[in-house]
Amino acid sequence: MINDLLHAHRAFNKILKMLALGKSQDKMLEQLISVTESIFNDRLTSILLLNPNTNTLHFACAPSLPEFYYEAIDGVTIGPQIVSCGAAAYHRQKVITENIDEHQNWSDFLPLAQKANLASCWSVPIISSKNKVLGTFATYGNAPSKPTPFELEVLEMAASVCAVTLEKHEIEQELMQSATYDFLTNVYNRRAFCQKLQHELDDFDNDRGLLVLFYIDINDFKAINDQYGHIFGDKILVETANRLTKLCRQPDIVGRLGGDEFVLLASLSDEEEFTQLYQQLIYVISNKVSLENVSFSASVGYSIVKQCELENYNIQYLISEADANMYNKKQKLKQSRL
Repeated sequence: MINDLLHAHRAFNKILKMLALGKSQDKMLEQLISVTESIFNDRLTSILLLNPNTNTLHFACAPSLPEFYYEAIDGVTIGPQIVSCGAAAYHRQKVITENIDEHQNWSDFLPLAQKANLASCWSVPIISSKNKVLGTFATYGNAPSKPTPFELEVLEMAASVCAVTLEKHEIEQELMQSATYDFLTNVYNRRAFCQKLQHELDDFDNDRGLLVLFYIDINDFKAINDQYGHIFGDKILVETANRLTKLCRQPDIVGRLGGDEFVLLASLSDEEEFTQLYQQLIYVISNKVSLENVSFSASVGYSIVKQCELENYNIQYLISEADANMYNKKQKLKQSRL
């Protein structure tokens, strides 16, 4: 048993080295199942991930199980008597089902398990370093069976390695999110938007089309902050971002340059389409909008680039031109109030 444990530890250590080298989550989970099944020889393994919003389990990797089985189980709600994995996630502890045919947790799924020729299931919860259930790591047998201490140790190790893999991926996603998106409004931040803008300038090849950058600035935003507080000011920013995002078509890009300044980049077919989009912007954001009985509006400027004029434009010039156009409109608005 000691030699078997040493072999298992070495195998899982190799997986951790792969993780350190930056292998993708999918590749890591596939390798983890491959190693586990090679140690067990005659068992089929699955990794299910928990959706905390719905408390449901979803298959992440189960290459050896029949497709009809994991499609039917996918989305199962966790609960104290919901198969082995649902109970393991619910109780936050391993659930050993030695004989599926005789266990009450499997009564509703018994025909499915029998069709897949599954007779036993050992499930271990995948728990993060913050004590959060991430999913389950389970192994199935074609005959009723009870795990040995060695097999339980392997399951625990596999679940731990799986937790490390999932947490690393989650951290990477959070870092990518913070590096790309504005933390408050969840639209592109300045750096990411400018990268997208440069990419669009480099790839724009519509001979008769237009590339339009709209520059949106909330009117009297300082006064709103001073009168209603910064928390309400943040709500205005979020509402503005949401309205711009809803207005966007699939290829359009919305960003926040900072403060109360937003940008929208659109690739349009002609001036008629530009006019339609501009009028929609005026309607949803430039005309007075009410939020919690407080009215606010924004000034909208723009810069238009034709394909034949691309060589005359760079990112900074395009943003500056749209900003200047917006500023002129804002000044006209102030003069109209006098």
